[in-house]
Amino acid sequence: MKQLILLGAVLLASTISAQAPAVDQMSNNASKQEVSEKWQRARIFYKSNENLAVLSAQGLALDHGNKKPGVYIESDFTENQLAIARMIGCDVEVLIDDVQAFYKERGSMQNLKPKSLLEEKNTACTGGGGNAPSYSTPTNWELGSMGGCYTYTEILAELDDMATLYPNLITVKAPISTFKTSENRDIFWVKISDNPNTDEAEPEMLYDAIHHAREPIAVQQLIYYMWYLLENYNSSTEVQSIVDNTELYFIPVLNPDGYEYNCTNDPNGGGMWRKNRRGGYGVDNNRNYDYIDGNGNSVWGTTGVSTSQSNDTYPGTGPFSEVENQAMKWFCENHDFRIALNNHTWDNSLLYPYGYDYNKLTAENSTYVAISDMMVQYNGLGMQAKLSSTLYPASGDSDDWGYGADLATKPRIFSFTPEIGDDGFWPSINNIEDQCNSMVWTNLTAAHLITNYSKTEDVSAYTVSNVTGYFNYTIQRLGLEDPANFTVSINPVSSNILSVGSANTHNAMNLLQVDEDSVSFTLDPAITAGELIEYEIVVDNGYFSEVIPVEKVYGSGSVVLSDPADNTSNWTVSQSWGTTTADYYSASSSITDSPNGDYNSGIDKKITLTDEVDLSIALSATVSFYAKWAIEDNYDYVQFEVSTDNGNTWEPQCGNYTNTGTNNQDNGKPLYDGTQNSWVKEEINLSEYIGETIKFRFQIVSDNYVEDDGFYFDDFEVTVINASSQDVNELDFDLSGYPNPAQDLFTVTFDLNGSNNGDLVLLNNVGETIGVRRLNGEVGRVNLDLSGYAAGIYYYQIKTGTKSSAIRKLIITK
Repeated sequence: MKQLILLGAVLLASTISAQAPAVDQMSNNASKQEVSEKWQRARIFYKSNENLAVLSAQGLALDHGNKKPGVYIESDFTENQLAIARMIGCDVEVLIDDVQAFYKERGSMQNLKPKSLLEEKNTACTGGGGNAPSYSTPTNWELGSMGGCYTYTEILAELDDMATLYPNLITVKAPISTFKTSENRDIFWVKISDNPNTDEAEPEMLYDAIHHAREPIAVQQLIYYMWYLLENYNSSTEVQSIVDNTELYFIPVLNPDGYEYNCTNDPNGGGMWRKNRRGGYGVDNNRNYDYIDGNGNSVWGTTGVSTSQSNDTYPGTGPFSEVENQAMKWFCENHDFRIALNNHTWDNSLLYPYGYDYNKLTAENSTYVAISDMMVQYNGLGMQAKLSSTLYPASGDSDDWGYGADLATKPRIFSFTPEIGDDGFWPSINNIEDQCNSMVWTNLTAAHLITNYSKTEDVSAYTVSNVTGYFNYTIQRLGLEDPANFTVSINPVSSNILSVGSANTHNAMNLLQVDEDSVSFTLDPAITAGELIEYEIVVDNGYFSEVIPVEKVYGSGSVVLSDPADNTSNWTVSQSWGTTTADYYSASSSITDSPNGDYNSGIDKKITLTDEVDLSIALSATVSFYAKWAIEDNYDYVQFEVSTDNGNTWEPQCGNYTNTGTNNQDNGKPLYDGTQNSWVKEEINLSEYIGETIKFRFQIVSDNYVEDDGFYFDDFEVTVINASSQDVNELDFDLSGYPNPAQDLFTVTFDLNGSNNGDLVLLNNVGETIGVRRLNGEVGRVNLDLSGYAAGIYYYQIKTGTKSSAIRKLIITK
């Protein structure tokens, strides 16, 4: 089938050349004429993979941009390229008439807004229940003069400044051997490590950028990350452990001729030159690598390329015909890289091999999937990990070669391509810092993965109902270094944890092995319902102790709503939500948005819990459900939402498995998309809604193109710890107070029922003790001064020895 598609592409391309002298003339002229053409942002609606093969053969670069598989590719194309697309029967929708002018306008310093005026993204809800880390912008990093990005001269100056300020952490920039580009430039590299000028026996990592000259954010974020490492070495144990135990190599600009061409011709940004500058026509450096397939055949020049020198995807005269690729080959052969990040823009994806043909998986695809998922877990852009050939194949790229070729002269490298951002080759000047910051997690995680590293997660229930028990966790080995030994311990944070058990060791773990274990705990017997229990899971891998914060709540929770999803009687249904017996977590049905097949295009369907849930006297509450889904990535989505005003307004909830919405979705908001093939338990903390009466709903939204199986949920439960649900006698102390709500003064009456003294305890809205008043005498009345407390919901109770009263609610207004 592949040969038929390629043969058809060649024949059709020949037909186009015969019918389109203007295109032939373009192919025979130098590429400088092509780059001076008008560029437009457009969507090309294609009908088949054969269409993609023809477009590639005619030089259209299809490896970047927003892609909707089976429907369209949205990227930047010349008017001639769009004419070719129309000629082969593809519909074209022009979105921006002059994209270079658009880039230059939005990259102007005049459009730079103060951070205080920029819309804040919800990057804390990328999955894992909102535990996404935050990173401060390095002091020495700044915007460049070329549309907010660095010029080539500025990049070299940044490297010089780093070496001057941190000579003990980074090398002085040096050329890769004696290689010179066609315009006689060196290709520079640097190394960051604790002894940068010594070649130590430490795991090695490669970061590079600018295979393609018009992708400046690729190097901009790399410089940001390098400054982050250097500036935080003395203050961050994480950064210090990476720098002390690895050797991180950087090639910031692999294609300096092409980059400098854009700097010279478009100094304000928006330059669209892609290739190197050999002979004036240039070669696509990311089509110039080689790979030998399973049949012993070279795949260079077979897919995703054009044989015309003037076209953007021209692969050269043969594998490694280009100096830049020769330099990269030599550099990898003289090092022992375990992982490489070959940075590009734009698609908001983390790509992994193979890319030369459809659906070709490496022998270690399961490892690629696991570690790429880890690298994008808290990527602030909502980046998705995917197989490189998901949309269309392209031969000669760096990842296929890095992982699978020349293994006799270099190591096997787990090579990835981050396609950074989703708003073009030259991002808005107001988005540059955010895009750079969002890549820090991915870059740091890659550095961790070349050592001994794991993914560790808390798997205990949110509610703790006994004063003794076990804190449960899972640990999966993801790091590439042997032996893989880990020690897991619990570090108590809140004072109500009296003791914890001994640490556990997990030794000689196999790659991707998952262990489940626990550590015992003993809580203070005087702990009260609603108190927060806080601790840290500490994972020591021999280099670095990763700290995972965990929060629980104490109390005997009552399940106030339990829906086994046998029917929809508890729900108000919009359109076709309903039950299905085709798939479920617990027998014999679940609820799904499309019981009879895939969801439809262009929908906005909801299923809303009919009755409200009363949290007015709750100390704590959680909602949980089992779920699985298959929803088109980056376009369609499902949200689980809460309303506090009987359904007039809704707020999407952050869960353990939510992603962050892209520009094509509910931007910056938590949602479910992509594929989750197995059932998972989603649990969401409702502490934000204590004191409220709330409603729940699921909502699925799709665009007008690709459909999928949809979203399923089962065993929906709401668990509440109420002030009046604990094992106490409300009459024991005849506790009451007035006025309620109160402003500055609150009077409490009580009867200690035989005890001579006790404590009146004031709690905040999450059950933490914030005030204690000593009570003397069996019967009495006391006044509490509330002037120092903010408006909100509070609780109070009496404690005498081992006895406690019921917890009562107090509302303070101002």
